[in-house]
Amino acid sequence: MKVGIISINLHTRRLNYGAVLHTWAFQQLMLRRGDVDGCEVIDYLPDGKAEGNPWTYFIRKKRGNPVKLLGALLITPGFVRRYRRFQDFFSRNMRVSKASYTRQQLDGARLPYDVLVFESDVIWSPGYFNGHFDPVFFGAPAGMRPIPKIAYSASMGEAKLTDAQREEFRELLKLPEYISMRERYAAQIVRTLTDKPVMDVVDPVLLAEPADFDPITGPRPVMGKYLLAYYTVNPEAWMLKLVDAYAKAHGLKVVEVSVFTHHKLKHRTYTAAGLEQFMALIRGAEAVFSNSLHGTCLSLLYHREFYAMEHANGGRKYRDLCEKFGLSDRYIRKDAPLSAAPIDWAKVDGLRTKYRDESLAWLDEAMKEIGG
Repeated sequence: MKVGIISINLHTRRLNYGAVLHTWAFQQLMLRRGDVDGCEVIDYLPDGKAEGNPWTYFIRKKRGNPVKLLGALLITPGFVRRYRRFQDFFSRNMRVSKASYTRQQLDGARLPYDVLVFESDVIWSPGYFNGHFDPVFFGAPAGMRPIPKIAYSASMGEAKLTDAQREEFRELLKLPEYISMRERYAAQIVRTLTDKPVMDVVDPVLLAEPADFDPITGPRPVMGKYLLAYYTVNPEAWMLKLVDAYAKAHGLKVVEVSVFTHHKLKHRTYTAAGLEQFMALIRGAEAVFSNSLHGTCLSLLYHREFYAMEHANGGRKYRDLCEKFGLSDRYIRKDAPLSAAPIDWAKVDGLRTKYRDESLAWLDEAMKEIGG
């Protein structure tokens, strides 16, 4: 079978490392299957997500505010370097369709795939698409409808739906033949809107083993013991204080990965790290503090002491992940004390093996049914 993977990750606006890594990991998984003789990431550009010029991405949003404009100007050079490194990673490490598609182009397309997989991340979140669902991530365009469809590890983000959104969602759920969800709370919502079985599965990053990431992990960039602070959204003041206090108490220096430049005078900050450098920073850290789902996933994978910090826009995704692994005390809110209980890594690995086997068994069954 030839598999087409469709997700938002080639056009992620914030250049989110995890958003790329889970698609890379899923494609590698597909390519290792005996029943797959080709697998591409479909280059789909969602409406309103046109990349434009990375030099103006932050600037054009801040033109009316001189203070914010100055901040955007400071961020932009690092953002452009990171953007170029992401593009280089795509070209070297991922198999991407030669054709690029908009929603309208998918209506008339003749797609060369035996199965479509809508893979992971916030593909089923109306919050990412101006209050609506993107029908492409359900297979609604005419060019996609004849092809069997699997949703693997789909995410709804915070999963806050209006009544109108629920009805829109209900109709779109009629399209994929097989549905699995990454977050348990999202799976519960979907079960109320469809009669189809809905499976709980793990993110593709957790289907891999640490050694699977060795080919895309660079040399250790930082010597000595350090705490890695990884921020996908602007860190709040309490997060910065928490990181500094923990690092001081444990004799660690602080290394940060984010697009934000205003911490550079305080500690070493990587605003333009490529995927290989990011993976090396995670692997080499003594501890990881992040407001990111995949910062949490990779910490679990590499057995890193970690804390997942709730941010102003939520954090429900990685709270669910911590709960799934019996590590609710590693999900931290403002003013909450840090847990002193050590992580039982044998228990974590046992659960990861269980969830991985269940997820792969579900995927195997879906692929078998499609392949006849």
